[in-house]
Amino acid sequence: MTSAPTSPGRRERHKRTTRQALEEAALVLFARDGFDATTVEAIAERAEVSPRTFFRYFAAKEEVLDMGWAERRERLARLVREAPAVADDLAAAVAALEGIAVDFEAERHRVVLRAAAVASSSALRGRTADTLTAWEATLAEGLAARRGLDVPDEEAGVAAAVAVALWRWAIRRWAASAADHAATDPVEPRGDAPGGVPLRELLQRAAAHLTAPS
Repeated sequence: MTSAPTSPGRRERHKRTTRQALEEAALVLFARDGFDATTVEAIAERAEVSPRTFFRYFAAKEEVLDMGWAERRERLARLVREAPAVADDLAAAVAALEGIAVDFEAERHRVVLRAAAVASSSALRGRTADTLTAWEATLAEGLAARRGLDVPDEEAGVAAAVAVALWRWAIRRWAASAADHAATDPVEPRGDAPGGVPLRELLQRAAAHLTAPS
């Protein structure tokens, strides 16, 4: 008697589970041993798959760290378009980043591991800087479009740059807080660390410093 073929839903769940296992293994090793010292073979071994399986999901180990950045940028563009009409450029940009902050809250442990990995490699720090530059451009374009402009003007560009600077401050504080509240070995997968100030609240706090009366 032949077994029934695997359903598409079951295959997709298996692929998703395997990809998540590879991502988790890679992030833990990057944070513990450093990105440059971690090999694809080590990632595959920790995830209990073959190196060949790794390359079915990722062209290179750098791709593990993308964590859906392209989709995130598209979401950022949508969020800035959907910001309240009464908001000025800076408020609209911060509101959009607050939406991204909520997304990050849902995967706090992974963000902390990624931050540790980035800190271990100058190449990854450059990659992160490129990502934030792309976010800044996305915000500026969205802010300009809200005011009916085809290209960002100076006001949109400055507001986008300031909003991204606020994000950088908030994410550093949030990641440090999450690590402080983690278990004894913070690079081991333990789920979200309890306690700490939410990323969205840190972003709002940072923005408030710019709008508070002198």
